[in-house]
Amino acid sequence: MKGAWHPAVFLVLWTAFAVLLQTWSMTGLAVASLLLLPLALRVAGRPTRKLLSRTRWLLLTIAILFAFATPGERLPTLAGDVGMTWDGVHQGIEHVLRLLLLLAGLALLHRTLGTDGIMTGLHWLLAPLARWRDLRQRIVVRLMLVLDQVENTPGDWRGWLREGEVTGVDRLPLAAGATRLRDRLAIALLVTVVLAAIFRP
Repeated sequence: MKGAWHPAVFLVLWTAFAVLLQTWSMTGLAVASLLLLPLALRVAGRPTRKLLSRTRWLLLTIAILFAFATPGERLPTLAGDVGMTWDGVHQGIEHVLRLLLLLAGLALLHRTLGTDGIMTGLHWLLAPLARWRDLRQRIVVRLMLVLDQVENTPGDWRGWLREGEVTGVDRLPLAAGATRLRDRLAIALLVTVVLAAIFRP
């Protein structure tokens, strides 16, 4: 499509979003969650619910670990000194919100680009590795195979562990789209914003 942005721009945008998330306060995370999570469920409902379902135990583990293992003023409990802390609960909520936002952003990214678009953008971003032992091609092909297996294999992960014939596709097409000046300028702007956020005094 003539007016479309190159997939690499969206990949850099999601990466910038992931980095900037680490600098947001609880208020910023809460506001972003109220905006982005409903959007992801509306636009990319099935992928979003699948990601949240597969990471529910990770989310719960993060919340529990921070709540109970972070030093600080303890919440009043019947167990005395053994319990959650205010700081731990605060940090646990922050980290859970960050992960939820990353997953929502990833679902929207996949809904926008699809697997082929993500691979096209990654192939372009890995161009500096093109002449080093075919590393770029190997990374992209292996990731394409993994995503194809995840998307097209029925059942849950336990089914993958059962003995049986391993099947897969013989050929995976990759559309190598060319970038334009506006794509490169957008990527440069995003990288500049991230670097400014990281190294600001």
